[in-house]
Amino acid sequence: MLKPIPVQPLLSVTELYTLYYFHHQSGYIFSGESHDFWEIIYVDRGKASGLNGPEPYTLEKGQVIFHHPNVFHNFRTGDALTPDENEDCDIIVISFNGSLEPLEQFRDHIFTLTIRERRLFQEILEEGKLMYHKPFGKNLIYQKGMEQQEATPGSCHMIRNLLEQLLVSLYRKQYSCPAQVQALPMQSLGMEYQIARQIILFLQQNLYQNITFEDVADHFNMSETQLKKIFREVTGYSVMQYYRKSVVGRIEYHIRQMDMNFTELADLFNFSSIHYFSKFYKRETGHTLREYQKSTFKIPG
Repeated sequence: MLKPIPVQPLLSVTELYTLYYFHHQSGYIFSGESHDFWEIIYVDRGKASGLNGPEPYTLEKGQVIFHHPNVFHNFRTGDALTPDENEDCDIIVISFNGSLEPLEQFRDHIFTLTIRERRLFQEILEEGKLMYHKPFGKNLIYQKGMEQQEATPGSCHMIRNLLEQLLVSLYRKQYSCPAQVQALPMQSLGMEYQIARQIILFLQQNLYQNITFEDVADHFNMSETQLKKIFREVTGYSVMQYYRKSVVGRIEYHIRQMDMNFTELADLFNFSSIHYFSKFYKRETGHTLREYQKSTFKIPG
């Protein structure tokens, strides 16, 4: 009698959130976001750059980077070192979740794909077209929780299988082809990027302190004008815009965790009252804390 060999999956994708193919014109800037699932960015044409947490990155054609859950990230067309020499850029964005502990080693690394791995991306896109009747370049997979019917049976399953193949291939590459995996080259990015990185780290360390722009300038012993100029040139937006977006992302993380009520969160983030806490969140997002909570957990009423 044959003895079966157990199959122990290295990783497993259990949730698909979005699948995009975007064409961005020269000069495009996406100010940034954070979310509690994984995201992979693949450049199909041109160059792209941005921040992955505090680390700047630049992707060329055929390269990918992973955004870990709850890590703030942004995106712009062109090279981080030569932002004035922008060019059009085509990117594929896939966001997903699951049992993905091996991907922790992908943090702050850029992968150069093989021909086979690039084909996996194309196959994923083709399955996405079969899955939903949407124009190419639009959202092909809707947010989790929205009921959709597949246009072709098994398309969602095929996307999952192809994505798992890609992830396992990249995991193997860390060992077999280290020349095709690079750490983000901080030392070569210049003094401005080094300063912006330190500012971002300081902001992230003070998300619960409700700090001001003057606090940041005093900490780094820099003039406010110089601080504004360096940070905006590197990131594309102001110090406090970045800080407020990061605070909102952390607030929403706690709401999803259901570990505190709104009054406790206001105290945690050092707001003087629940009124000012709610007002801050509404101003930054356009909706209330309760509305976000309802949309996340579908609370009746």
